[in-house]
Amino acid sequence: MPRYYCKWCGSSASSVSSLTSSSCSKNPMGRRHEPYEGEEKKFYFCKYCGSQGSSISSLTSGSCSKSPTKRHVPMR
Repeated sequence: MPRYYCKWCGSSASSVSSLTSSSCSKNPMGRRHEPYEGEEKKFYFCKYCGSQGSSISSLTSGSCSKSPTKRHVPMR
């Protein structure tokens, strides 16, 4: 069964509607979880600085000085 992940915090759900129905504290717009549109990977990289994480949540847990949102944002 596929899992859907939030691109801002890495939270997961079994459907997009479940994921986007709750709010995300890491979304810079202060809104709901936003689906990550890439495929599941072994490692995720920040599109602004190249930092690496073994999951979206581990990548987005840190700050990024090169990102306009000051958070790491996973590449697709």
